[in-house]
Amino acid sequence: MDGVLWDDDTVIHAPAQLPIAPRPISTELLSSWLLRVAAANQIALCELLDALESQYGPVLTNNPFDYAVPRAAVKALSRFCRVASRAVRMLDLRERLPRVASGTLLRFRNAGYCPRHTQGRVRYSFCPSCLVEQKVIHVRWDWSLSCLIRCAVHRRPLLEGCPVCGEPDPWVFTGADSPSSLRCRSCDGNLVGSAPGVDDRDGDMQAVEDAYRAALAGTAPELMKKVTARELQLFVEDMFDLLIGSLNGRPDCGPAFSRQDILEVIAALILNAVPDAKESGRWRRGTRGIRLWATLISVIPEYVGTTIEKTSFRWPAALRRRFLSALHYRTRRRWPYTPYRAAAPVGRLATRADIAAVYRLRPSVLNVVNGLSLI
Repeated sequence: MDGVLWDDDTVIHAPAQLPIAPRPISTELLSSWLLRVAAANQIALCELLDALESQYGPVLTNNPFDYAVPRAAVKALSRFCRVASRAVRMLDLRERLPRVASGTLLRFRNAGYCPRHTQGRVRYSFCPSCLVEQKVIHVRWDWSLSCLIRCAVHRRPLLEGCPVCGEPDPWVFTGADSPSSLRCRSCDGNLVGSAPGVDDRDGDMQAVEDAYRAALAGTAPELMKKVTARELQLFVEDMFDLLIGSLNGRPDCGPAFSRQDILEVIAALILNAVPDAKESGRWRRGTRGIRLWATLISVIPEYVGTTIEKTSFRWPAALRRRFLSALHYRTRRRWPYTPYRAAAPVGRLATRADIAAVYRLRPSVLNVVNGLSLI
């Protein structure tokens, strides 16, 4: 039988092995490969997963299914798609990045049923230049990490979705005989027609991302001396998790800081701790470091500050020293009150512009939210 038969979205029959199964690409996500397999068989991803389950049972039980793929699922996909088990296993993000937790992966916000199974996949950003150059459209694994926002190949910012309509899952995955599509599946807009602006700060951001990429690979970053890969990785991921909620204020106000904003804040903290050969430069960096950290301490809730104090033991020593110096400075200024943002806001409420001015953040299209207390 050639293909899979469906009736009212219910599987009637699914073959033990698919008639058409594109080979996986070593740098892509598991979900990217399965979307290509589904497109080659002219069915939706959810239909493909139902067909897999009808033959091999509920083997793909991990969520997201790009991370920590069960052995039974690897074996089933290997047989179902007629590829070697090792080729399937190499697409598992936990196999590729054993020290990265699933919480650091981008995720879709989807409350209902989606034929492309966005509720079970990781989300992706993408590089328009890479998209043009790909012979076979596929999602690179590093485009799914929340702490990476620049292309490692073309050194340019990644796009979060369609530049025309904002669709977060805009790619059209085509079959083997179909030409690759560079247009959004939602609005038919050009996915490669615009490029984010570049300024002189991009080099600094790229240096920090290169150090983080090296840390993910287990290599000690050259950017900071006497710092282990694990220390730098934990600092970036700890701060991202702690700040993504704290800097966005009250839940009812909506987000004010983008992922790029958060990572620019983290990059500024790291670059401030990079050693300076000149004595005057070290003094200026120390003064600026206190201002950077004190600004953060003033706008994060006290319970988050307590968490930072505990997790800071895992960070590079230079970053921990700067944090403690700023905490001491804030404590002396605020005594007997908390150095962190109080539960009941007192004084002027900070806007995104206040933080942006200190950290020299780039302009954002997001609305300013007056949900942070600056005392």
